[in-house]
Amino acid sequence: MATLIPWTNVEIGDLDVFTPFLPSLVVYTWYVDDEPESIITHVWRDENTGMIHHETVLVAPVAFEEAVSRAQEEAPKRSVERIHVKHARTSNKRKAKVKRAAKTSATPRGKRSPAKRRPTKRASSKRARSA
Repeated sequence: MATLIPWTNVEIGDLDVFTPFLPSLVVYTWYVDDEPESIITHVWRDENTGMIHHETVLVAPVAFEEAVSRAQEEAPKRSVERIHVKHARTSNKRKAKVKRAAKTSATPRGKRSPAKRRPTKRASSKRARSA
């Protein structure tokens, strides 16, 4: 029986890098309009070239538990010992929208005055002439 491993990311700056143990199956379930969408992907390394390959095994509107059971059925066929899983939260718990404070300005948003221009330096000023 294949071992279930939680999906782990390594954060490098702003990037999240997913590094699975190879060969493995990856099960990812997310929600669109509160309906589940699941994908199962087989990831392996070619022994001759060292290249990492992947193959989509299943893309279907099935629940997380069903996707995991299908991956467990598929694992022996592909000589896989590890199944990485990630289950996104349902969108039922929506975050409260934060209202931004309105910026107050003297001119309406659509009608702004042109930018003020800085006066150019004059070669000779009154002070320079009187000194």
